[in-house]
Amino acid sequence: MTNEQQPIITTAVPIRPQIQVVQGQVVQGQGATEPPLNIKLTYAYAKSVKLFASIEAFFLILYGFYQPWFFIQAIGPIIGYYGAKQFNKPLAYVYFTYLILALLSKFIELALTPTPIINGTAFYIALSILTIVIDIWILKISATFIHYLHDLTSDELNNLRHLRIVTTYLYW
Repeated sequence: MTNEQQPIITTAVPIRPQIQVVQGQVVQGQGATEPPLNIKLTYAYAKSVKLFASIEAFFLILYGFYQPWFFIQAIGPIIGYYGAKQFNKPLAYVYFTYLILALLSKFIELALTPTPIINGTAFYIALSILTIVIDIWILKISATFIHYLHDLTSDELNNLRHLRIVTTYLYW
């Protein structure tokens, strides 16, 4: 390439963001805006519900090879995963109902367990109590997700379905 063929750059002007000072605060003009706190929390709880529902569905499908009843029971967490992924209120309510029924069945199963400590019954009781505590914990996270989901308008839900927010998992 010769000098005659090269384009000539006369001046370069950097693009600077428009900054305004409003009542002593610096405000950036035409930048990306932060979503409101309730939308960020709804997104974070949805991320947590998706994680817990997928773990539960994985184990139920895995247990389904031992006992086919668990394949049918895995439908609940799969519905919960899609409800959290699509921010769908009816599917979130179905998953919440599934969690309550699963918790009640574990209480009934624990109550019907024989009390003598023979053949590993003590280990089974301890494991059942641990799973009940974990189910109550997941139920609380799901209830909080439904609470935040219920407070959003349909426009906010549609925007939230297409929004990607960098957030962490909420454990409590």
